[in-house]
Amino acid sequence: MKKAGIYQDKVKNLFYKFDREVSGENALRITLLMTLFILIMFMQHNQFLRGILFLLIPVGFLIHKVTFSKLYWAAIALFVTIGFIPLYHWADNHYFLTVYWTIAVTLSMWSLNPKMNISFNAKILIGLCFTFATFWKFMSPEFLEGSFFKFTMLTDWRFQELAEIAAGVTPEMRSYNNELYRQIISSTERMGSVTLSGTDFLKPFSIFIAYWTVFIEGWIAIAFLVPGKSIIGKWRDIPLLLFMISTYPIATVRGFAALLAVMGFAQCTKENRQMRFVYLIIFLGVPLFSLPFERITIEIMNFFS
Repeated sequence: MKKAGIYQDKVKNLFYKFDREVSGENALRITLLMTLFILIMFMQHNQFLRGILFLLIPVGFLIHKVTFSKLYWAAIALFVTIGFIPLYHWADNHYFLTVYWTIAVTLSMWSLNPKMNISFNAKILIGLCFTFATFWKFMSPEFLEGSFFKFTMLTDWRFQELAEIAAGVTPEMRSYNNELYRQIISSTERMGSVTLSGTDFLKPFSIFIAYWTVFIEGWIAIAFLVPGKSIIGKWRDIPLLLFMISTYPIATVRGFAALLAVMGFAQCTKENRQMRFVYLIIFLGVPLFSLPFERITIEIMNFFS
């Protein structure tokens, strides 16, 4: 019992020490450094502008005054935005959000209270991002009826092993679907309708995933847009963390996961400052999302069967 009490005290002291280290200016600096890390690791640009950012960003890492410089962040935002314009028509959603976040950080650095404004902008951007995501899904009948996820689990390599685990799609079905899909996208001739190979359980499972996605994203939208002192607002980190944990080990979009971790860290205030530790751990653990969790699960299931 005494040993358990000692360990509990050590854990509490660790959290108290972490809380002191990431409060005030340190929390702002960590947010800025994590943002720079995302820009250099996950943002797409043409070769010239990427070269400029590779020169600018390490300076922000190494020199404390530069990290907090308004002009430095104005330059970062300018080059990030200019570099994104040619990619506008084909870039993934999280690239848009990364640009918005970079601009929001830059504008906040020019305000009288950068930390407070970055926190506010992070909260609003998360809320708006998931509001529009939820609205799009409600406006898409093929999503709500499960067709989108059914097609995705049969053709997208990131979801095929999940379909094998949860819906019983066999490797033979997956091989057939991949070949058929390859023929469809590579054919220069117009093809008629085709039927992908699946199981009876795939449809209801796809509907479940669709409604879970709408539920969790809608919950995040509401939780981050309502006043922070409300009951839903106080517990806003719970749906965001559930979303990240349930989504990114499967859909391994590491840039999006890292960005949400940074914004989640930044939006923490005195009321939910303990969650900074969780967001920072997720940010540092983002590379682990690339591990083949589904394949590991399949091998374990095969071993016991």
